[in-house]
Amino acid sequence: MFKHSLLAGALAISSLVAAGTAYAETLRYAEFGPNRGTRADALNWFADELKTRSNGELEIEFHWGKSLLGTKAVLQGVGDGVADMGSVVGFFTPKKLRGYNIGDLPVANSDEWVGMRALYEFASSNEVMKKEFADLGVRYVSNYTTGPIQLICTKPVNSLADIKGTKLRASGPYGKAFGDFGADVQRMGQGEVYQALDSGLVECNQNYYYSMKAYKQYEVAPHVTELDWGQNMAFGIMMNSSVWEGLSAEHQSLISDLGSEFVDYMAQLMIESKLADKQAMSDGIDGKKISIVTLPDEERSALLEGGGKYIDAWVGEASEQGYDGAALLASYQSLITKYTDDKDANGYPWAR
Repeated sequence: MFKHSLLAGALAISSLVAAGTAYAETLRYAEFGPNRGTRADALNWFADELKTRSNGELEIEFHWGKSLLGTKAVLQGVGDGVADMGSVVGFFTPKKLRGYNIGDLPVANSDEWVGMRALYEFASSNEVMKKEFADLGVRYVSNYTTGPIQLICTKPVNSLADIKGTKLRASGPYGKAFGDFGADVQRMGQGEVYQALDSGLVECNQNYYYSMKAYKQYEVAPHVTELDWGQNMAFGIMMNSSVWEGLSAEHQSLISDLGSEFVDYMAQLMIESKLADKQAMSDGIDGKKISIVTLPDEERSALLEGGGKYIDAWVGEASEQGYDGAALLASYQSLITKYTDDKDANGYPWAR
């Protein structure tokens, strides 16, 4: 009787498989941020689209707020299979992701869509980049951006001369360049900045419109200086290589397509939310009216020139690690030009 039951069960499963019945595969996703805000909205869109387009065969289970892996641990955790997918910040592993960290260089591009589209093509199609990710046990899926870098301060900053002697929280090559212009550069996480601004420990913070609003830094720092200086984009979605290889060709194609579409979706959200956040602060937010000034063009040119030495430094460091740093930079910059020309000729994809 027992054998007959086993046989009947096996035949039933075989019949379901033959009839095309799908079994959902759940992908564990490590996300250090909370389930709110622009980036979370974009990730939820990605998950919803993946489930819908796969007819429920692929689902994402988000582990928000570092509940599965800490921010710095996501790259290794995804590579080791602790998570199937995750949001990786290249800044924390400058040597392991030397090539990908090209996205954090202070290049002359502050357009979210142009930057994300250029870095997406660079990271997904360049053979050197494919090897970099493969060596770490991960597969690149898509990209984020912080948007262009601005300053939020407790005092007016109308020129580069005003930066001299200013206690300024900053990071990466941007922080080094601010130091060259005479700033007293401080290093700390965004979560610590509100209190630092309020207490006078720092007078300015390197930040982005969405983050200024999210951390409510405008409550204690009512002056914004628009630098529109580069972006931080070594920041994207990665998948465990073995999980990727275990997917069907159809599912791999679906994730690749969604990864590309995510760039456009995320860019639109970032651009629209940036404009809305800027308007809200300018009009007066939570009873605070924020002063917004734009760094003059000649000053911004000097800022870009000052950041150039750190682009050169990256080329040298990449070359020391066995990369052709100059060739990678030339490839990346050519893609920025390509998508700048595309945008200028045709507008953004969602407006075409």
